[in-house]
Amino acid sequence: MLKKITNPSPKAISHLERVLSFRLKQRLKIIDLNLTVEEYRTLFYLWIDNGLTQNELAEKAFKEKSLITKTINSLEKKGLINRKRKKDDKRNKQIFLTEIAKQLQQKAQKCANQITNIAEHNISSHDLEVFFKVINKMEENLK
Repeated sequence: MLKKITNPSPKAISHLERVLSFRLKQRLKIIDLNLTVEEYRTLFYLWIDNGLTQNELAEKAFKEKSLITKTINSLEKKGLINRKRKKDDKRNKQIFLTEIAKQLQQKAQKCANQITNIAEHNISSHDLEVFFKVINKMEENLK
């Protein structure tokens, strides 16, 4: 059973992120998608903007390049992405989704949306609006 958080906002936000990640991990396993949460998050950014470089993925995900490298290697082994050298910069590679990854998008995002819907259950639209305003403001303050 999860305990209620009454700590300052950084701890509460961190705890919520861990709970959401844990639930997403469980759900991905239940529907047999064979994806880790980090792999899902990386694919999520590529579903939005296919062809990002490794550095761009690291920036968008707020992750160290080495952690993104590990995830990209795993996704490549699973046949979900391909790396291609950029024409204008041979040292830099773009990451592209394979057809298999494109076909997973709807099922994986439906899974994530279900977790979000469960988390938002019985919370008024006004409270959610305030929550999103506060989270967005906090993120803006940290940029």
